[in-house]
This record gives sequence, structure tokens and C-alpha cells, in this order.
Amino acid sequence: MKNRFFPLCVLLAASCGVPHGSPPPSSASAPGRPPSSLRVRWLGGPTTTLERGGLRVLTDPMLGSRADNAFVLPKHPSSGAVNAPIARYTLAPPLDVGTLSAVLISHTHNDHVDAEAKRSLPKSLPVVVAAAGGDALRAAGFVDVRPLDWGEKLTLRYGAVQLEIVAVPAHHAHDAQLDHDLGRGNGYILTWKDAAGSLRAYWTGDAVLSDESRDLATRYGRIDVLLPHLGAVGSDGGLGLRTMNAEETMTLTARIAPRLVIPIHHTTFGHYREPIVALEQRVAEAGEQKRFRFLAEGETWDVE
Repeated sequence: MKNRFFPLCVLLAASCGVPHGSPPPSSASAPGRPPSSLRVRWLGGPTTTLERGGLRVLTDPMLGSRADNAFVLPKHPSSGAVNAPIARYTLAPPLDVGTLSAVLISHTHNDHVDAEAKRSLPKSLPVVVAAAGGDALRAAGFVDVRPLDWGEKLTLRYGAVQLEIVAVPAHHAHDAQLDHDLGRGNGYILTWKDAAGSLRAYWTGDAVLSDESRDLATRYGRIDVLLPHLGAVGSDGGLGLRTMNAEETMTLTARIAPRLVIPIHHTTFGHYREPIVALEQRVAEAGEQKRFRFLAEGETWDVE
């Protein structure tokens, strides 16, 4: 279908670009939905859509469907095998890319931006990415690439809704050399503001527990929604974790005390090592079931 863009203002330093079009069909006026809610839809792996008041962003687009060779990693995080094919176990939920306002990318590894995303996403969409990933996305044809380094921010606007995006550290490993070698990726503090108030989310990106992530609530204010990357990638490899496991997720939750946790980055792909049931068990043991929402791929949850 022909893509239609929103009247979206993207402010970075003194620059402003304005795409055009109309809001998505599942806007804040949907029946039975509070107008100030944040709609979270998990599409598998690190991929979500986050939408409030007609401003809809897509995170870490992995849009290819089920396959034994969904993508290739230069080196398998568990076995160390070179040029390792990684399976996608599940069908990709449908996504109308014409309803998107922008794309947020934590880093440009092959398990966070796939070939189908590079093929199918409109090349004029604003794309926010870790500073090191800008050139790769421009080479893929995207023309409105907005690199952010840690501590930098920009604002998206749609009508009366604005979304402030702050890039925060996402340490990819506890091992210092591996963390360096894997590159400097981002997590993001995302704050939606409109006449009804504000709502803040922390999307961790591919991050292990660190001092910076523990202190984010103190620095940026109350976190309403935590979107942690799980899967314990690399936990059975020689250099250890590359994303959080259940234990680290529970520790982070205790430290920043979000109102709601929606775990992502689990189940979908073959290099994920810890099943989500490990976190479900820890949540039950801690009596924290009301704080956590475990979504199926394609499922949505409205955060008020």
C-alpha cells in the first residue's frame, strides 16, 4: 500500500522535518480506550509499537517471518561459530508500516534491524539510532536518520502529543572488552506529554544490569513502564551475558520501581537462551504478578 505519513515535527538541536499524512486507525480515540493511554504491542524479539494520541513509533524492527535462517550473526554468542544462521521460531505479526510516525533503533546488529525491515520500511521515516549506526542506515536508503549518543535527546510532536526521547547507556556485556567490541548501543527514556499529563517508559535495548540503569529513575523521574530485553543471550558462552536474565530483570525492577513491566526480547529467536518461564516463576515467587504483563506476540496492552 502507499505509505501515508503523519504531520510529525522532529526536533534535534535546531533542525525540524515535517512528514505529512493521517493518524493510524488504532488512535487514542479507539472505543473503550482511555485517550491518554500508551498502547504497547509486542511483535516478537525486540520489536514493539508504542502509540499515544496518534504518535506511533516502532522499535528495533525485526519484520521477517519464521525461518531457519532468519538472519546471520558474525559470531554466535553461545558457540562462537562464525557467520551463524539464527532461526525465527514464530510468525511475524502483521504490521501496517504506513501508520508509523518514526522508528527507534537501539543498535544496528542483525538481530535488531533485519533485511525485511530495510526493504519494507518507508525510507523517509524519521529513524532514531545509536550514534554509531547512522551510516549503516543511510547506506540502506533511509534519508531522515537521527543519531543520538548517550545523554542526547530529541522531541517528536504529533498534534497535542509530544514524545521526548533521551538516549541512555546500554552496556551489552559485563565483560569490558566484549562490551567495547559489541559497540555502543542505546537504551531510551521515552516521555509522552499531552494535556492529560505525562507517561514515561524505559526501553533498555540490549543491556545487562549496570550502575547507569539502576540510577535512571533518580535521574529522569518515575518510570511508568519498563521494557526490558531478556533472553540471557550469551549466558552459556565463554564471555557471559549480553542481555538480561530473570535475576537481573528482577533486580532492575526493584531498583527503579516501575508501575508496569512488559518483558520483550525473548522466545522469538534461536540465540535466546533463557525461556520466559524463568522470569514468570521469579515474579510469582516475589508476589509481583500485578506489576508484570507477559504478552504473546502480536498482543497489545494499554497503559493508563
